[in-house]
Amino acid sequence: MSFIRSLLVPPTAGMDDDTPRVHLGAVALIAALLAAHILARYLLKWGHHKQWQLVHVAIGVGYVSAVLVAFHGRAILKRLGRSGWAILATSLICYLVFWYWGRGDTYQTHWEKLVPRTGFLGPVYPFIYLSLSALVLRLVVPFTLGAWLAGRGAGELGLRGDAMHRDPRIKYVYLSLFLLILPVLLYAAQTPAFLSKYPLSRGMISATGTIAWEQFLGYQAFYLLVFVSGEALNRGFMTFGLEKQLGFYGIAFMLVPYVCSHFGKPLAETLGAILAGSLLAVLALRHRSIWLGVALHYGVALTMDVLAIAGNGYRLI
Repeated sequence: MSFIRSLLVPPTAGMDDDTPRVHLGAVALIAALLAAHILARYLLKWGHHKQWQLVHVAIGVGYVSAVLVAFHGRAILKRLGRSGWAILATSLICYLVFWYWGRGDTYQTHWEKLVPRTGFLGPVYPFIYLSLSALVLRLVVPFTLGAWLAGRGAGELGLRGDAMHRDPRIKYVYLSLFLLILPVLLYAAQTPAFLSKYPLSRGMISATGTIAWEQFLGYQAFYLLVFVSGEALNRGFMTFGLEKQLGFYGIAFMLVPYVCSHFGKPLAETLGAILAGSLLAVLALRHRSIWLGVALHYGVALTMDVLAIAGNGYRLI
């Protein structure tokens, strides 16, 4: 029971006595604004085009900041200081550069002439480009340039690998979460929106509905890197980087680009990103590491791919 209680107590390992404590009203209002933002984008088609992403992120950062000021006064934003602003600015710039120039459509538009799709992994080259761009822009750049600007080390920013050594029971928490999510995935796998979106690398699906094993495994290897870089930026660099200055409220700023990165995926999945991103961030802070979150996130994604392949009637050959 003490272990379960410890999960429910806000983590404070990276905070000090002056770090703002969470006001539940502020949390509820930020969550409601994020949900309303998502619904406006999906149901009203507001800012539906890819080029609007900068606007979405700016608006999100704006209302998160406004809520924090409303509940805690302007002093809360002054707490960011040089380190906090370096973390926030680096995160958002890297995210936006990745969104606009790091995805598969950029490869198809600008790079395919120089690197044509040859070899057995040719069909998944656009996805490989996305994966490697994500690795550079969501892991290498923030954890070198950004960490240097903020005066922080990679271990301080969530890349420690000793979470299970420090508390072996934590793996059961992540396993339990996966089992809780599984029925939701099984239900979602029957919906047209899910089946039309996954697997993400549609290029490996032949005209006859078959997928070569070597292409599928290559795609999955690079898919794993997407989750390594995503967790590193969101639950690591941003969440740990803003922890001392803002405490739990750093998660609110992290959720803005994280939720926006789901635009284009099924509506339920994008709404679920609010809860999923928050939960992964709290657990990462509690156990001072992102790696079990990587395992959980990728495990869910792999399950989604397998369910989508089966639901669409595709065959691995």
